[in-house]
Amino acid sequence: MEILVTGSSGQLGSATVKHLKTFDHRVTGIDLTPSATTDNIIDIKSKSEIENLCGGFDAIIHTAAVHGKHYELNYPREAFIQTNIIGTLNLLNACVKHGVNRFLYTSTTSIYGSALVDHAKAVWVDENLPEKPRDIYDITKQTTEQLCKDFFYKEGLQASVYRVGRFLPEDDNLKINHRIYRGLDERDGAEALRLALGITFADFEIFNISSGSPFGKDDLVRLKHNPEEVILKYFPEAKDIYSHKNWVFPESIDRVYVCDKAKQVLGYRPQFDFEYLLQQ
Repeated sequence: MEILVTGSSGQLGSATVKHLKTFDHRVTGIDLTPSATTDNIIDIKSKSEIENLCGGFDAIIHTAAVHGKHYELNYPREAFIQTNIIGTLNLLNACVKHGVNRFLYTSTTSIYGSALVDHAKAVWVDENLPEKPRDIYDITKQTTEQLCKDFFYKEGLQASVYRVGRFLPEDDNLKINHRIYRGLDERDGAEALRLALGITFADFEIFNISSGSPFGKDDLVRLKHNPEEVILKYFPEAKDIYSHKNWVFPESIDRVYVCDKAKQVLGYRPQFDFEYLLQQ
């Protein structure tokens, strides 16, 4: 497959470029930041640059975005709208113009927003949880998901959405704590996207992509108030490992990202999960 990856210098984008190449896909990476995984410096906000580039591809994997971290840095609303909405619209239109068949859009679990807040128990976060955006980042990602849906049904484009979990740079203790309920290793994210390239969807689809967790709905109250007890129920060996490494368990777990749909539909099986990190 000839595949274009946007945001190819970013954490997920670069992992995706590398991963796809190991499966003999022909990959072109674009970004505003030079890197070993970026072939062309292209601004997705430029309609003409995108239109001139997109001919000849079988699929576009779109990871480029102005992110939540930029909201914390007080980026103006215009920056989010121009990149996340207009930039994505440019790519979608280019797909239609050039006959690109597949468009994989990486969104965010942040889109659930205030629906992630429950003072009594952890929130069960599957794709049925309502979207309740809290800021301009969430709003633009929600809007762009709807653009993908519009192009799926009105233009016949195989557009689909992948709401990825947290994969920010973190110390080892915080990383392993997040990995058991809301985190994602970018290598697993890249594999989910690779798997999705091989599927033709009858309807517009949205998937949560995370490292998964061992937890069930009957754990949600205890996870909120005593997560160590619940973690040790599933991983009793974690007590000694945490103690040896001077790690601390989370004081509270407020959500559980559920990627069962991706497992069932895509055949997704995250490898770099809590158990993997526990054994390192």
